[in-house]
Amino acid sequence: MLKELDVITLTHDFEDYKLRKGTQGAIVHCYYDQQAYEVEFVSDEGETLALLTLERGDIQLERDMIKEQVLELLDCLPSDLLAEVRDFAEFLGQKQRKVS
Repeated sequence: MLKELDVITLTHDFEDYKLRKGTQGAIVHCYYDQQAYEVEFVSDEGETLALLTLERGDIQLERDMIKEQVLELLDCLPSDLLAEVRDFAEFLGQKQRKVS
């Protein structure tokens, strides 16, 4: 479920606003039915580029996009590199447990 302040990415271009697929924004308001969201896009300088009302199909949670990219990569890796990824994941898990 998406919530306010979640970082999202666009699933397609919005040419009228010069926003490309993959552009990141932040949800600033969720409508009660969770079918539409107000999303703000800002420049590197912190200036608002656009504030748009978008539907669920227009956006993807950044975390979900990263998961998809990692899964696609894992399918292509040879077994030796896959073992390195596993070791790194275990390292990150240990590091996270220390912080918690």
